[in-house]
Order: sequence, then structure tokens, then C-alpha cells
Amino acid sequence: MFEFIEIEENTLDIENGSYINIDNDKIDSNKNYMFLKGSIPIGFYMANYFEDGFFNKDMIKILSKNIPTTQNRADISGKIDPDKMYKSYHKYLTKDTKYNKNNTRTIKNKDCKYSFSNNVKSKVINKDKREYINNKDYIDRTLKPLIKTINKTTRQYFEIKEDNHIFGIWNELIINKGLRSAIHIDSLNKPDTLSALISLSTDNELETSYLNLVDLDLNIPMKSGKSLLVFPLCNFRHSNNYIDEEKLKNRISLVFYNK
Repeated sequence: MFEFIEIEENTLDIENGSYINIDNDKIDSNKNYMFLKGSIPIGFYMANYFEDGFFNKDMIKILSKNIPTTQNRADISGKIDPDKMYKSYHKYLTKDTKYNKNNTRTIKNKDCKYSFSNNVKSKVINKDKREYINNKDYIDRTLKPLIKTINKTTRQYFEIKEDNHIFGIWNELIINKGLRSAIHIDSLNKPDTLSALISLSTDNELETSYLNLVDLDLNIPMKSGKSLLVFPLCNFRHSNNYIDEEKLKNRISLVFYNK
């Protein structure tokens, strides 16, 4: 069922917030892989995990509606670029503006009492968010087939005790829309935990996008509505290869994780 890949980490001299294209054929888009570190499984990729039509209209509606624009995503949003933010923010970008280490977030100053990053469309669903509280039964019922499926598969290969979260073994879901991720690491996740990643093209225009595991020299082909990657994204930097802007507009990425 799986081919095995022993990962080899080689930290590249490239800052978080940058973009990179990794182009190699180490991962076949029609095969399944188990990733090993020191011969111990740490994650897996299943190329054609979901059957055609698995993501029905109700599921896509929940996942893709009411995704706001935020300015707090730092590295994943890329280095500060006025073209990627509202014009009302431009006045705060002056010669005196200071930035974080990777130039992906401004630092508060006397003229601007909050920090900000480039615009990103994203939302988080967890038990404390108003969207979930107000629509709990509908969300639980609609997403149950997805949660049940990926939980069952993940438990086949990893011992995970936590199972009382709203998403089974995960307690949060983040949804990004129209985003090509810059190099980042999910540092706010619970340490040494797995994440489950899925990519969807809601207009079916984007067949495949690629998730780069930057310092492992791997690019993972994420087929829209088909592929599943379960991996400790809190421990490894990742990003996306270039995605055509028109096709990117209606791409959403789903990441289940623990915080």
C-alpha cells in the first residue's frame, strides 16, 4: 500500500516568508507514501484517498463560506507587500516602520498601535468560535463523514489517544482561500503533533497544487478533493509551489491540527 521514504533534512538558506518552487519527481502523484525518520513513521501521503464526489455541496458550503480577510498570518502571507494589503494600511508603511525578523509583520509603533501582515483570506473553526456555536449540529452532521474517515485512517498508523475534540483527534480546523503559502512552520500548534491537509478547488479549475516540505526537498502533489497528507507540520517548514492566479482564487486548503 505504501512506499517508504526516509526523510533527510537539509535546512535551506532561505527565510520564512519567501517563496520557492521545488520541482522533482520524488513523489509520484499516483502512489502512497509513508515518511520515516530514523526508520520511525512520522506521516503519510495518500494520492487518491477520497472518492470522486466525496465533498458534497453542503460540505463545500460550510468549508468555503464566510471566509474573512485577516492581517495576522505573518510568515505564511509572505514578506510585507503593499500590493497585498488594503490601501488604508499603506500610510503606516514609512521609512520608520519596523518589521519582525522575516519582514512578514510590522511592529507596533507610536503611529500604529497594532501590527499587521499581508492580507490573507482564512478562518478557524473550533468549539469556541461563534460560527461553530451557532451551527454546531449542522456542522457536526455535515463534516462527520470527513472527520470519521481521516480519523480512522490516521489511527491505523499512529497511536493517538485524544479523541474527544470536535474534530476527533484534532481540535481546530483552519481554512485558507486563494492563498499560495509562503515558507512557514506551524509553530503555534501543539508540539510534535500531526496535522491533516486537504486541498479543494471549488470550481474544479485547479487539478493539483503542490505542498513543498522545504528542507526535505519534497513537493507533495495535492490533488483537489482527492489527496490526503498527514504530517507533523509543526516540525517542518512548508510552502506552496507557484499556482496560476486565476485557478488559485477558488482553491481552499483545509488543515486539521491541535493547538
